[in-house]
Amino acid sequence: MMPRKNRLKSHVEKTEDLTNYLLKRKRENIKKSLVRPLYQEALKSLFLVIVLLVDTLIPLEIFLDLSVSINIVLAIIVLFIFLYVEIRIYNAFWGKNGRWSLEKYKKNR
Repeated sequence: MMPRKNRLKSHVEKTEDLTNYLLKRKRENIKKSLVRPLYQEALKSLFLVIVLLVDTLIPLEIFLDLSVSINIVLAIIVLFIFLYVEIRIYNAFWGKNGRWSLEKYKKNR
């Protein structure tokens, strides 16, 4: 007969498995980021910060400035336009076939 595990022990094991998985993913992401030159990683981080600022501040400003009936719709439309353009820019530089993609640096090594 197998001993029964109590509920606390199973939750602890699940939490440990989750933390181990997250630590493994973090290590892999760090290794991937070390493949590219540092200035490209810095530009990528700067791009993401600018994207966050633009995607929050401009739609909020549109939401506050326009009349009540159109402000929500126009703010959402502008947000989707910005997201589309930003995704295209990101893929052009850091995407799979982008200018600074990881695959290009892996081939060079």
